[in-house]
Amino acid sequence: MKIGLILTNDWEIFGDGTGDYFEIQHNPLAELLGLMKEFDARITIMAEVGQQFAHIALSDRFDRAKEISSSWEGILKDAIKSGSDVQLHIHPQWLNADFDSGKWLLNMDKWAISSLDGETIEALILKGKSYLETLLKSVKKDYQCLAFRAGAYCIQPSQVIIEKLLKAGIICDTSVTRGLINEGFYDFSDAHSNILPWICSENSVTKQGNSGLMEIPIYSKSLLQSKVIERFFPTLFYKSTFNIKVPDRELEWQKERERVKSIRYPREQRFYKSKQKKNFSFYLKAILQKTIIQLDYDYIPASVFVKILSDIYKEYDQNTTENLIIPVVASGHIKDAHTNDNLKWIFENIKKDLPEKVVYWTLSDAINYWYPKLNSRE
Repeated sequence: MKIGLILTNDWEIFGDGTGDYFEIQHNPLAELLGLMKEFDARITIMAEVGQQFAHIALSDRFDRAKEISSSWEGILKDAIKSGSDVQLHIHPQWLNADFDSGKWLLNMDKWAISSLDGETIEALILKGKSYLETLLKSVKKDYQCLAFRAGAYCIQPSQVIIEKLLKAGIICDTSVTRGLINEGFYDFSDAHSNILPWICSENSVTKQGNSGLMEIPIYSKSLLQSKVIERFFPTLFYKSTFNIKVPDRELEWQKERERVKSIRYPREQRFYKSKQKKNFSFYLKAILQKTIIQLDYDYIPASVFVKILSDIYKEYDQNTTENLIIPVVASGHIKDAHTNDNLKWIFENIKKDLPEKVVYWTLSDAINYWYPKLNSRE
């Protein structure tokens, strides 16, 4: 048995249209691709196309928009040439976006793709898939856009989206994180699995069925978490929660990431946070609560990340008789990390501790391996 580690990255500027493309998106990805080459790894870029379409529409009027849209295309071609993958990601607030006084004005009432009518959803998915395939087949003739992730994970209700994805020829979604809930946007508490893929039902991405759409969830772990202890006594938190001593450099990296992000994207601008009520219950839960964490390489310290991988391997190696490659989807957002050091340390620790147990997969690899297996079991 092996773990097929699928590093995905939601590649975009900030959700309200702010952020310098080259500083938080393009240049970090160029460095990330260099890191992939150094460690013989690969990544799947979830390319947010709404932003790109808005910049293309603006290119005739602004040279800067033209430079950005051209660079966007160029670096994705570089990613494909290097053996990494590109799949579809859509934030619909970019629909009919306006650019005024040097700022993007987005339609936040269209934050969730699930809130759009079926015709608009279909048009968006078809346009995004066609654009990526036309662009990337020029450097890889057999490239296919087969996978999708909803912007901000807002794929519920999912019946119409499932229908439109399949109609467009997309056979995989990777928006679900079992147990994750964002009130008013999504509730994945009833997801079929936190790790193994499944064929969705016709009306829900979280339930098993025979729709033909495969869900590969982002890996999640349930734990008792104290945000107070995590913030003020991180060494104690990670030792008590994961039984591991996190190196100081990893903790310092985390602090610096938060500091830089708070400057680049102040909390008051973050639309996805605005619906969270900070009442007595909120602060009580900060002391101790059962929570869900994603396997996010931009937030989980490298040593903890690799400890989680090791625990997954032990669990499935003991409980399966098949010689399977278990897909483990990790998430990241290029805009959130001030450097790629945490991922570099993850690679170093995998090479040291799990050299024969982890292979680096793309989403396309996982689809080609698991989709036939799941359909043959029906």
